[in-house]
Amino acid sequence: MDHKDSIDLKILKAIFGITSSVGSELELGKVCDLIVEKVFKVINCNGCAIILIGDNGVRLQSEIGFGKSIREVEFSREMPLIKYILSTKNKLFIGNIENSYFKYSIPRGKKTTSMICIPIIVKEEVSGIIYIDSKRTNAFSSRHEYFLNILAHEISIAIERALNYEQIKRLTVIDELTGVFNRRKFDIDLKDRLNEAIRYVKSLSLLMIDIDYFKKYNDYHGHQMGDMILKKIGGIFIESKRSTDRIYRYGGEEFSVICSETNKENARIFAERLREVIDQGEFEGEEKIRPGGNLTISVGVSNFPFDATKIDHLIKYADDALYRAKAEGRNRVVA
Repeated sequence: MDHKDSIDLKILKAIFGITSSVGSELELGKVCDLIVEKVFKVINCNGCAIILIGDNGVRLQSEIGFGKSIREVEFSREMPLIKYILSTKNKLFIGNIENSYFKYSIPRGKKTTSMICIPIIVKEEVSGIIYIDSKRTNAFSSRHEYFLNILAHEISIAIERALNYEQIKRLTVIDELTGVFNRRKFDIDLKDRLNEAIRYVKSLSLLMIDIDYFKKYNDYHGHQMGDMILKKIGGIFIESKRSTDRIYRYGGEEFSVICSETNKENARIFAERLREVIDQGEFEGEEKIRPGGNLTISVGVSNFPFDATKIDHLIKYADDALYRAKAEGRNRVVA
């Protein structure tokens, strides 16, 4: 066996090893971590990364050899390297980046001379980039290019499978209309969060939210407009929440919020902020709902351990507070 055949065999073994490792894995993060780890070992390089590109933007998914420098980079579609690959769907193979426009895409402080970038194509669109670099000039040969071209196809299949799995998982916990978590996820999370609060002696609050006069709005404008309102309010809640909050569509026009590590007074303040945001917002056709015209919400608040120590009691207390808010004139928070 000559040297060329030996290299070809090594390449085929490496490809088989990588595809075998990721073939049974469905979690996107684990798939990308495995790919980066294996490629880094096979190719004599200083850095390897996978950058994913999707509807929610561009993000670094996995990396080896970069340290903090790459974590500080704000990736975007306008970065020269990413913009080029998105527009051409072609690979980049650079022997000396100092002579290249793409040097401005390298993280500050990262010593890079040679670079390979291979697009990850899923359903004929660029869904990511395999990035490999070296401190050495002309570090990568046509053998590396050949290896990565074959591997990119296998990686695309693995990542497409993982993305599909992630989407299916997402649909099981997300309310498709509003974009917030669904009732099934609420039941799971409230149990978990309450057990955590009990175990670590932490406070937990629950908000139950109802859109005032929503049935009247639906009857007047129709369900299509009603769905638009639900979607818009779901988006407002997501934008307004804190890092410790989780928003759910409880059912119909009712939403709920689990506020971890939040006492009753802080939960009331947060609920009041949500109420004000909706009251001051602009919603198409809201003037037909009631005198004054504004679309509003009513909110009931309960707290562990102040009001209840069991799930059913916590929900009932928040529900009762919500009904009082309705009875007292709506567009208010009762805690």
